[in-house]
Amino acid sequence: MEYTVPLTVTLRTEHADLGSLERAIDGALAEAGRALWAELLRVLEAALPAPTDCPCGGTLKANGRAARRLVTLAGEVDLRRRRFRCRACGSEVVPLDLALGLEPRLQHSLGVRERALWLVTEMSYAKTAATLDELRRLPVSHGELHQWVAAEGARIEAAVVAETEAILGDQPTRASSGVTAGDVWVQADGTMVHGRTGALFEAKVGLVFRGTRRTGRTRRALIDRTYVAETANWTTFAERLVATCARLGVYDAERIFFVSDGAAAIRWIRERSFPTAIELLDWYHLTEQLKRGIGLAYPDVLERALRAAEPGDVERLLAILAGHARLLAGEDLEQAARAQATIGYVSGNRRAIANYAIVPLASSGPMEKGVDLIICRRFKLRGMSWYRRGVSHPLRLRILRLNGTWARYWAERFAAALRPWPSTA
Repeated sequence: MEYTVPLTVTLRTEHADLGSLERAIDGALAEAGRALWAELLRVLEAALPAPTDCPCGGTLKANGRAARRLVTLAGEVDLRRRRFRCRACGSEVVPLDLALGLEPRLQHSLGVRERALWLVTEMSYAKTAATLDELRRLPVSHGELHQWVAAEGARIEAAVVAETEAILGDQPTRASSGVTAGDVWVQADGTMVHGRTGALFEAKVGLVFRGTRRTGRTRRALIDRTYVAETANWTTFAERLVATCARLGVYDAERIFFVSDGAAAIRWIRERSFPTAIELLDWYHLTEQLKRGIGLAYPDVLERALRAAEPGDVERLLAILAGHARLLAGEDLEQAARAQATIGYVSGNRRAIANYAIVPLASSGPMEKGVDLIICRRFKLRGMSWYRRGVSHPLRLRILRLNGTWARYWAERFAAALRPWPSTA
């Protein structure tokens, strides 16, 4: 349906400088937006038939008009809607609310919610409310933001659960069903977040990408980058990482490279869900572990160990560490214990180190950057503490943005809310 809205806008300005003109036009745009809303709602309500029958069997009669406030991207709109009351049961019907799909307490449009939640993914709830008021004059309270984040986060969580169940069913593993040219990189890591109760809890992040491309002289970007993030346990995280990989066709790739810091939980994910992947240990984490186990007081031993590790010679590396541990046993028992722990670390990641022969000095730098982008920059700022659920909901929204699927998700949300214009026939 097309409808032409006659509109008169008054521009008030006494000066011709750019700042004055801009303020005048900004005020006029707000005035025009409110006028458009008022006229369109008037036309819509006039096209709606007056209800007569109540579900209880009674008769609905006109009962004046009821006021209501609606906050839109154009600003606040005051509605005075026709109201009908049943004489038998006393229930009320407001046709305009039903036509617009307004819930009883809904005051903000879906567009306002989308803009507000975008800001929440980047800044605190208090700063988001202040920013909306300062930049768009949109009144949104701290509590309303919490409610919207919880509702939208729960909606996304339900979709993730449904997708995981549809892909994996009762068995959270997938074998390759074919071979697709090219390599895929899978990485996983975790970081601790301060809890409101004083205890820490872990947020897990997974990363899938298909290589890199040069974006500058010294900068590179990941190709087809997709993140997965959870505050749930490692089992749940593993299932959702696997489901994402299955959806992206990771298991059909020619080669899968699985890079980690060597933590036991991540090795478990690799062994359970990526059995054919080429496992790689992050070079930085191995270097730091060797420094800790050997001790900085023995630079010659550290240099020999690194030379053995670089080409993936695990046997030689273990021999160097074992000899050093025997030497320390008679001199420094504390350092000897650290050396034994390093031997266990190297032994547990034997395969991942030997694969340096395939990918020299593998790095989990992209994963570390992902953890920083997803978790640290939003949930680990100074003075912050969270409940687990308080991280989970905004984390869902932040992942939408960083994966580049924000616009598609909200396009589907708006499409689901579409309602046909009432027929006047």
